[in-house]
Amino acid sequence: MHITAQKIKEAAEALECTELKSFMFQEPTAGPLTRRRRSSRSTGRSRRSTRGTRRSTRRSTRGTRRSTRRSTRGTRRSTRRSTRRSTRGTRRSTRGTRRSTRGTRRSTRRSRRSTRRSRRSTRRSTRRSRRSTRRSRRSTRRSRRSTRRS
Repeated sequence: MHITAQKIKEAAEALECTELKSFMFQEPTAGPLTRRRRSSRSTGRSRRSTRGTRRSTRRSTRGTRRSTRRSTRGTRRSTRRSTRRSTRGTRRSTRGTRRSTRGTRRSTRRSRRSTRRSRRSTRRSTRRSRRSTRRSRRSTRRSRRSTRRS
């Protein structure tokens, strides 16, 4: 029994299947669904080439997987190292800043003390100079008075 387009149309009408109808009335652009087999010489070559391409694709995928694993391991290691280094550096820097702040506090205290002392000494010296100028003025006044009397 040979299937023709006419028989398919009749069956589709009988079943009222819209999918079959749409399939039947489509324009034949897709081409044949099954591949035609070529001569034995060409098929042997094509099979070999497909095997080779399969092997090469497998190898390339394996290589890419390995390389990605290695790169991820390397990045993990490098990130660990960098984090360790950075934490060490921050610890060191915090210690150094603590020490430096202590030193600056001490120096500021010392400078405050020295400024207080210098202020005191300047006050004393100004008081003394004022006293001496007062005394000298008094003595000059007295001497003038005595000269006038005599």
